Amino acid sequence: MKTGSRDVQLDVPVKAAWAALVSPKRRRWYYRLTAKGEFVKGGSIRWEDDAGNAAEVSEVLAVEAPKRLELRTNFLFAPAFAKQPPHTITWDVTRAKKGSRVSMSWKAPEIVAGLLEAEAGNFLRGLRLEHDPTAQAEIARKPEIGEIKVHDVTPDRVADYQSFFDHDAFRDYPGWQSCYCMETHRTQTDEEWAVRTAADNRRDMSKAIGDRQVTALLAYVDGKPVGWCNYGETTRLNGVMHRFGLNAAEQQGVGSVACFVIAAPYRGHGVATQLLDSALDRLRSRGVKVAEAYPVKELKSPQSNYRGPLSMYLAAGFQPHRETERHIIVRKTL
Repeated sequence: MKTGSRDVQLDVPVKAAWAALVSPKRRRWYYRLTAKGEFVKGGSIRWEDDAGNAAEVSEVLAVEAPKRLELRTNFLFAPAFAKQPPHTITWDVTRAKKGSRVSMSWKAPEIVAGLLEAEAGNFLRGLRLEHDPTAQAEIARKPEIGEIKVHDVTPDRVADYQSFFDHDAFRDYPGWQSCYCMETHRTQTDEEWAVRTAADNRRDMSKAIGDRQVTALLAYVDGKPVGWCNYGETTRLNGVMHRFGLNAAEQQGVGSVACFVIAAPYRGHGVATQLLDSALDRLRSRGVKVAEAYPVKELKSPQSNYRGPLSMYLAAGFQPHRETERHIIVRKTL
């Protein structure tokens, strides 16, 4: 078993921080899971996703409101974790000079400890964002921004890519901090993908950019990267092929606009539209005949738009091509 811990300071009272930990409401900060059950000693908690599936289950080992909660937990969301023995997670809430401090510590098998080591800081940043007005003010939308400039993500822009995803890309939703947009290029099985860490994805994506294996764009305002678009010939985007069950033979001559990430303060200013226009121009110049994209049918959160909003594609001349359970696949002849 391996141990570790992370902590965060919140500009809220101890009782408010404690309430966030034991709330029956959906936790946006914790993968949007809802805790079903009672936080009493001996109680059982079933952590459900939006579809009602159990992502994990916990036994409540100790409760000392409003300062300490100890859980024995099994992760169920991926086979690699479901077959591991239970691990313990302890939450401690203490008074701080300003507000409160929340600590998360664990004792877990190596594979689970590796995940917690990589993700616990993200959980806590998400907790602060959801419940601390100061954190929310830090990412408020700017009323106006400067000129938007779009550049190809070439090897000399690896540092800008890293800076954007390290600090700004998912600041409003730290639960996705580990992705680094590797999902678009993943070659791993679902079980292998589930155990990858932020460091794995950052390293591999940086190398792929350095080796010119990635076609992506960064949008800049005042010299700072504020937006990202990953696109390319569909058959070269393994994550897209896997996610949508695409047939390589049917995707010849097709390019995909795979995803967008816009820093929260810069949304609603046309950054994604300029990235889309640039991606289409580049696909056209490479001889791609058809552009394809994958907006969601139902927008549940700003993050649901990471494939790009349907309204943007329709305004750009895309037309519905076919549907999946959650997405509308749209196409445009170039």
